[in-house]
Amino acid sequence: MNKLTHLLLLGISYKLNLTKPLNPPYQFSIEPTNSCNFKCVFCPQSDTEHKRTRKQGYLTVENMQLFLKQIRSVNPGNKNISLTLDGEPTLNKALPEFIRLINAEGLFPRFSSNAKNLTPGLVDKLVASGYFLASIDFASEAKYFDNVRGRSGDFEIVLENLRYLVETARKNTKIKLEIVNISHFSGADTEKTLRDMKSLFPDNLPPNIAFWSRTFHNFCGHLKTNTKKSYHLCPYPWTMFTVTWDGDVVACCRDTRARTVLGNVFFQTIPEIWYGDRYISLRKRLINKEVHEIAACRDCDLPWSSGTTRWKIQYMLSSLLRR
Repeated sequence: MNKLTHLLLLGISYKLNLTKPLNPPYQFSIEPTNSCNFKCVFCPQSDTEHKRTRKQGYLTVENMQLFLKQIRSVNPGNKNISLTLDGEPTLNKALPEFIRLINAEGLFPRFSSNAKNLTPGLVDKLVASGYFLASIDFASEAKYFDNVRGRSGDFEIVLENLRYLVETARKNTKIKLEIVNISHFSGADTEKTLRDMKSLFPDNLPPNIAFWSRTFHNFCGHLKTNTKKSYHLCPYPWTMFTVTWDGDVVACCRDTRARTVLGNVFFQTIPEIWYGDRYISLRKRLINKEVHEIAACRDCDLPWSSGTTRWKIQYMLSSLLRR
């Protein structure tokens, strides 16, 4: 299946409210680990109770191979695979091997990192493993970085790691790099801090290196900013297939506590889960606006975020094409 066909089937399934989509999952994600070395204010990892909500662990190479075999069997149009959900992926020592295995399947790996452990040595191993996209949250100054990250003393370490990564990506276009401004989570001016952050790196960088500012919605109620207005149907149960390190398939990429488990990909096939009773029930409840009946969704503000541009067709298509 090619990407345009996949997007067409996805769009039809979503617009017609089909509880059994015409398409296989469009976006596959699996977490290398749910452990993290930071406690960022915008993330559930900053909640002292978060680590008690599910067992801490690490994805194994064997289970990654099993997951990739499953993806191959459904032949998705989108060849990107995200190594993300909860936790810091560089804490899993098998990350370079994951990158190699994903590349060997003809897929393109993406991961998000705080870059504390993304040392030159690890960067070199990742580059040797194949293509990848790394998305790094950073800040314009140490005071903003420390405030958002929940600890101090790491700004210069991360900056030096990023400078090496930027220089490596500048010489090697098979690496795609996003450096994302999070300074405004400390109340700083978004545009100014983005300019200041970019000034920490060389000018005239190639297009495979991008800078932008992040805004989070209130996923799973963590940010406690939910304001209910008009309802929009969440597209995630028609688009994404998100897996924890131990194989549980959860409602979406923001269900970091695995509140809504739809199956286990290490013991079931992707079609069995995607077209199974739990996924169908999730879609039906969202169609019927029964968000309060879904553990992963009841505190999320995404269905109510009507004041944003995210519900415009141009935004949704652009977002899917980037994933």
